[in-house]
Amino acid sequence: MMSMADDPWSDIPPPSRTDSLNARRVDAAMLWDFFWARGIDGRCQLILRHSSESSTSVRLPRLRDIDITLTTSDGDKSRTLAFRLLDSSHRDIFYRLCLDIMRVATDADSEREAVAVTLARTWRWHHLLRGGEGRLSAEEQKGLIGELLVLERLLLPRLSAMDAVSSWRGPLGAPKDFEVGRIALESKARRGAATPFVAISSEHQLDVSGVDALFLHVIELDESPADAPNSITLSGIVDRVRNQILSTDTGAAEKYDSLLLAAGFKPDDDYSDSRWVEGKSRIYRVDPGFPRISAGEISAGITNVRYSVALKDCEPFLCDESALAIALKGSRNAH
Repeated sequence: MMSMADDPWSDIPPPSRTDSLNARRVDAAMLWDFFWARGIDGRCQLILRHSSESSTSVRLPRLRDIDITLTTSDGDKSRTLAFRLLDSSHRDIFYRLCLDIMRVATDADSEREAVAVTLARTWRWHHLLRGGEGRLSAEEQKGLIGELLVLERLLLPRLSAMDAVSSWRGPLGAPKDFEVGRIALESKARRGAATPFVAISSEHQLDVSGVDALFLHVIELDESPADAPNSITLSGIVDRVRNQILSTDTGAAEKYDSLLLAAGFKPDDDYSDSRWVEGKSRIYRVDPGFPRISAGEISAGITNVRYSVALKDCEPFLCDESALAIALKGSRNAH
């Protein structure tokens, strides 16, 4: 059990106003603005204050008995990511969770990365505590394999391991699967024999506002019998990419594992009976005229748009890996 000496909230009284917090910085030597805090209800909190430029638009994790919120202040100049314990009987576990989150965030090279790592670590707790929700469906496996192949073949050869892994935003619910500076990349996996379309899940997915270049990677993945030559499994791809990352950066491998958990992949799940074979892969550059729907082009009040794009109409936008490499070279993360 937590002792009073270890309890960082024991000497923080609740504020007198409902719209304020009493807070104490966790460590003056830490680069990032983590605070122990309490609100008017007296509940224990950990907060991370950061600039709006470093913030995130990704889906927030959910943890039982912990409320996680992201709020704006100072006229949209800063934001506060708050973790609030709802059940005080779990105070010692909450304390350990907070320490674990801050431990991984300490090694971040930028405030933006600190926020991303904080959420990735929380997603890892989410999936660990969620328990026996079964393994990923065939469709989810296919999508995750597609993203891992982008990481392995297109990004790790051109970026540092940490920058490549940090660019992977799909597991956190971001609109784009990968973001390298102002270069974004969306991954789509489809059945080779299917009608030549790709499904787009929102009006933000192929929206080019806020990015200098957006690429769409499409790969054909088909389920195969166990004895099919060159067939692969999700677990095999996960291990292959991890070994590639471990060869240069163990810290990046830990972040990679956190993102896998955020994506719903649990190491103990057995995927040996679910095998896949690769077909063709293509890269498209989403330039003016590319068939898409973007948020700025639809009427107010319309949201959560889902649609399909015919690949035959994307052919004028085909490009090769060199076009992506040139775009990445201008980003701060490229070798």
